[in-house]
Formats: sequence, structure tokens, C-alpha cells
Amino acid sequence: MITVNEQRIVFYDGMTVADALKAAGELTDAWVLVVLDGKVIPRNKLDIVFVAEGTHIKLLPVLTGG
Repeated sequence: MITVNEQRIVFYDGMTVADALKAAGELTDAWVLVVLDGKVIPRNKLDIVFVAEGTHIKLLPVLTGG
């Protein structure tokens, strides 16, 4: 199992971050950071970075203000 924003997802070999997000029903845009086990993953790498059993993915909104 892996978790995406505390939601448990069934892991399979060859699963990418993009696959995990899709399985969790999560969408990302330019205003969301994807954090894989504490490391920010660039948006252009989501479909080439693989996850492992036990991975934790968090989606964090980017906040702006002044």
C-alpha cells in the first residue's frame, strides 16, 4: 500500500507518481506541490518517477499573499 493525502492506494510494480495520483482521484495544477516522502517532485517528472511500497505522497497547495 501507498498513501496519497492519507488515502490508501494499492501499490503495483512500475507505478509512477502520476499513476498513484490518478488512482487516488487527485488532480494537480500549477498551484499544487507534489511531495513524495518529503521531497518535492517537479510536475514534469510525475509520469517518470516511480513509487515504492510504503510511499507517502502529499499534495500541498501553494499559498500566495502579501
